[in-house]
Amino acid sequence: MSSPTDNNALFAPAINYWALMMRSFFPLIAAPQSLNEPILPWTFAGVVVNNENSGDPATEQAVVNSDSYGRQLGRISDALEVLISKLTEEEKKDKRISDFVDMKKKIDEIKDDRATVRFNKVVSDLDDLRNRNKETFDKRIDSINALAKK
Repeated sequence: MSSPTDNNALFAPAINYWALMMRSFFPLIAAPQSLNEPILPWTFAGVVVNNENSGDPATEQAVVNSDSYGRQLGRISDALEVLISKLTEEEKKDKRISDFVDMKKKIDEIKDDRATVRFNKVVSDLDDLRNRNKETFDKRIDSINALAKK
């Protein structure tokens, strides 16, 4: 006659297997069958605009649809750069002014680098077009030449 201890040893591999399977599959079994999360009014570049941080999210979204935050900040920076150019050399030594000028310079360099990347892509696309369709390529080059004459 077998003892309870013998039975435990006999079924231990099956019990261990079952325990492993439960640990592996429990997260899948316990996961909700559907998720219902509220969607905030809108998000842009990590900035969430909602009724808690804006008096009128719809107006803000309409403004950003017209001119992105980046474009708005760019125009403000350009205008500020003009005003800074009118300061005396002594006033330009203020750390807040010099920090802004340094930041603006870095941003302009990034914009120039990105313009170069886009330009190189256009040149590559034109080269590809020349190889695929010379007639269309010639029309594109004519358009570029007309633009250069303006």
